[in-house]
Amino acid sequence: MYRVKVLWAMLLAGGGLLACEDQAPVVTASDQFEHLDADAIVMGGEHTFTNEEGLRSAYLAFDTAFQWRDSVNTALRGVDLTVFNENGSERARVTSSRGTLDPRGERMTAQGDVVLVVPQENRRLESGELNYDPQAGRIWSDSSFQMIHDGQTLRGESFTSDLEFRNFQARGSGGE
Repeated sequence: MYRVKVLWAMLLAGGGLLACEDQAPVVTASDQFEHLDADAIVMGGEHTFTNEEGLRSAYLAFDTAFQWRDSVNTALRGVDLTVFNENGSERARVTSSRGTLDPRGERMTAQGDVVLVVPQENRRLESGELNYDPQAGRIWSDSSFQMIHDGQTLRGESFTSDLEFRNFQARGSGGE
């Protein structure tokens, strides 16, 4: 009986070692990522935001995301954010070369070649930076901007607005 137990133990241990050989290889980053101090890097990702009723309120796609253990914020590269109306239609779309997402309040700062398009209002806004806070119902930029709305161009040093552009306040502005 003792020999049978030992034989089974040896077979199980040997089978476990053979199973280890069939495991998928560990993926490691190339040398180009050595300088990054992020604790986690996601290449190519997406996230769907929902409201209290469970309806899709926004969709975020990105080329790369960087996360650190000591921060709730996520740094993004290649940002494409689409915000939806309650009926599911596209409300606005923001693209930028990089950004920062704070998932606690779904706040986002888009940076670098930022373009905001509001298709239903024939509105396009370009800036070096755009801040979006859906809980406060506000967008703003402390960077220069250009907004084209119904064929009219407005330029300024900075702006703040509600999400519907009803209360749009620009500083250092001039139009064409």
